[in-house]
Amino acid sequence: DSTIWSLYLKETEKEDKELANSLQVGVDELLIFAGLFGAILTAFLIESRKSLQVDPVQEILQALQSHFAVPTSQPFQVSKSSLIVNYLWFISLSLTLFSALCAVLAREWLAKYIPVSPGSRSSDACERLLRVQRAQKWHLESVVTGIPLLIQLALFLFSAGLVLFTWDNSVALGVLMLFLTIFGIVLYILGTVFPLLSPACPFQTTASR
Repeated sequence: DSTIWSLYLKETEKEDKELANSLQVGVDELLIFAGLFGAILTAFLIESRKSLQVDPVQEILQALQSHFAVPTSQPFQVSKSSLIVNYLWFISLSLTLFSALCAVLAREWLAKYIPVSPGSRSSDACERLLRVQRAQKWHLESVVTGIPLLIQLALFLFSAGLVLFTWDNSVALGVLMLFLTIFGIVLYILGTVFPLLSPACPFQTTASR
């Protein structure tokens, strides 16, 4: 009996490791992308936050003008486009950080999914079966493969904010960024719809799985 269970556990170990490794690769790639994207997004946020604050030089000039009874300009007001851009980018940064947290948790889940040794007893086989059933019941694979949706949403929000940010500085540049953003969204939609219409289609997105 021990020989049969040992063979069974060795075969199922290959299947479990194949699943865990395929998910692990996606999680590792997500962590790398989230780190790079978060750094780029932070740089943009540092620049965009300046539009939400009064320029110190302008504030000193207004104070001097009021002291010498010189007519002052209108008080500082934040433009709606600046508010929208910062809203989009801060939400995008929050989603990026949350996706990185989920990826770290997913690494722990996958580490617990594969035991240190497959075992050779019937109790080990029962434990493996229960582990697989629990993973299927709680949709472990779907949850892990769904984490990239967060970073993809963050990327779309960043692109929308980038369109508004560049539009205020240059309409031509804003139009170009709008075209590229729409082009990217269309490609993503096609990559989502085509696999649903034709399962043999190799071009897939997270939403189409």
